[in-house]
Amino acid sequence: MNKKVLIILVAVTLSIIGTTYFLDASYKNAVNHTNATKSFNQTLMLERGDVAMGFNQTMIHHHFMSTATGGEIMIMSANMSDIQTINEIKNHVKDIQYEFSKGNFTKPFYIHDQIVPGTGVMTAKKNLINYSIKDIDGGSILILTTNDTELLNAIQQFMNFQSSQHMGH
Repeated sequence: MNKKVLIILVAVTLSIIGTTYFLDASYKNAVNHTNATKSFNQTLMLERGDVAMGFNQTMIHHHFMSTATGGEIMIMSANMSDIQTINEIKNHVKDIQYEFSKGNFTKPFYIHDQIVPGTGVMTAKKNLINYSIKDIDGGSILILTTNDTELLNAIQQFMNFQSSQHMGH
């Protein structure tokens, strides 16, 4: 493995471990905490996304949509013949389905460098969210559904925040 890639992976792993184990529980579970004093830098966010998701963010289309029953995260390769990126997308969607179902939102925290709105409620009520995957040409869609009104609002906050940050990437 390339030394630079290994160093980056170790740094990300340590960052995620630190986030998971050393943040005060009330901070980790803050419902709608955003850091208004930080300026948003999409380039840095996409670079962190490359590391956390395992593929180049400029090679994909990433869409977050609120629905009447929850939301959808659609990730597609920009190049439909790029089998490697398509497979990486499908693996990532399976990974986040698993992580989110356990109430683990460390990847969105790392990518956005802040608590993502809605994740506190989504963590607290993780057992009331149904996660399913729909494979599509060029990628996958992670579908989140719930019957809980508070949770529905939290999922929609999550989707709206993500949509405003990713801007189609």
